[in-house]
Amino acid sequence: MKKRLLILLFAALPLTGRAQDSLGVGARTAARLNPLSGEAQTLLYNAAPSFTQVDAGYLLRAEDQAFLPQEGRGLGEFFVKADARHRLNRNTAVSGGASYRRGVRRGVFMNTSSDWELLYPYHTADTVGGNLQKEQYSFNGAYVHRMGRWFVGGALDFRALHEYRSVDPRPRNITSDLNGSLTAGLEMGGHALSARLLIGKYHQSQDIEFMDPRGHNTSILHMTGLGQHYGRFSGSGSSTDARFRGLTAGAAFCLEPLSGEGAFARAGYTLHRYIRHIKNQNEAPMSRLYVHEVSAVGGWKNGRTLYRGTVLYEYRRGLEGVLDVKGAYQSLTDLPLYGQHRLSARADAVLNFPGASALWSLRPRIGAETLQNTNLNPYRALSLTAADAGVSACRLSHSGKWVFLLEGALDGHFTLARRLSLPSEKTDPALLGIYSALYGRWADHWGTLRLGSSLTRELSAGLALNVSLQAEGRLYATGHRMGGVSASIGLIF
Repeated sequence: MKKRLLILLFAALPLTGRAQDSLGVGARTAARLNPLSGEAQTLLYNAAPSFTQVDAGYLLRAEDQAFLPQEGRGLGEFFVKADARHRLNRNTAVSGGASYRRGVRRGVFMNTSSDWELLYPYHTADTVGGNLQKEQYSFNGAYVHRMGRWFVGGALDFRALHEYRSVDPRPRNITSDLNGSLTAGLEMGGHALSARLLIGKYHQSQDIEFMDPRGHNTSILHMTGLGQHYGRFSGSGSSTDARFRGLTAGAAFCLEPLSGEGAFARAGYTLHRYIRHIKNQNEAPMSRLYVHEVSAVGGWKNGRTLYRGTVLYEYRRGLEGVLDVKGAYQSLTDLPLYGQHRLSARADAVLNFPGASALWSLRPRIGAETLQNTNLNPYRALSLTAADAGVSACRLSHSGKWVFLLEGALDGHFTLARRLSLPSEKTDPALLGIYSALYGRWADHWGTLRLGSSLTRELSAGLALNVSLQAEGRLYATGHRMGGVSASIGLIF
């Protein structure tokens, strides 16, 4: 454990060099906590001053009944992280970070794969479930340099995840996720216009074992969406182990004001491809998932206000492999059997009200989302339409050597329409009950209350101590509850 923490901290040391800011650490912390400071997408135009922060803390979350059983009904996690952003000079900026997380995902059900939200519907599942131990490392860095009116940059981030269970069934998942981008841009007419190319590679190796001498307590199911599974390879034999290989490619464009005030806009497209292989069956390609993501953001800001609109569209297209029956498991063709469309629109604003002793900020927001799952069988379908609204408020003060942030948020989510069709004659009876209840929870209404505080004490002109505490509670219309708390302590310099 000590070795891991030392590696993490040494990874952050190159970013702790002398910053170009003349402000003390207290003033820099107050400026960074301003709700308007982080909108710029390019490091050169981010109004937040240079900083390095190292934190350690603990996160605890629990639900009486899981809203997403595939992710679990609770989480207990220790973390240590380091983040930094520095202006080396007028034309060069860098950022970087590293983190280590170790904990337990409790009550995971109908899922033995890691990264369920990335891979669904093509994940592996069992009907017993249980806790999953997890350990995760992540590193990221970015660099941007300006040459006259032109600027170029690059970014890289890496995540490694290990999850396992020590009782039957015993999955052991080892995941790596590497993503990089290159950016080039031009300053013109008071704005910076940039283009960014994205590329990434994903891999997850999953091995599942049964050790109980009394026999296997469940079957491993290779899910294919809407309560279905690949029956040919279900069971507890040699077909339980899987491998997920993924590739990501995309492009994005960004327009932002040089002065930090004015109109801004971003648009992008990303394609993810994930292939699920059966490891012990000649690496047969069981399924292919293509995820298309389109996003657009636009708005306007000045020194005290920000108005923003966001539209996101995601299309998941699933193809299931048709494999030969002669033992070689060669792929004959792929059938397009699954589709999911998700469209969301959001509008939010940040309104700052500077006072004599503190900055008050208000952030109202409203949004709507529609989701539609389709299947080759027209009688197997799921659709949802929902709306949400909320407001956040915070008070930020800087007095002498102290910086204090107090914030709260209240959000409501309301399901407007829902349709679920799982034909009983074409669905395993056990899975029919499980997924009818699971998708039924998605139609629930809920309200969420979040409270947080951060206290920073300046120890010297270049060093400060920070303590943060956040709490969250959610109440569903059906009476179910969720609660969570997170606490951390760290240094800022």
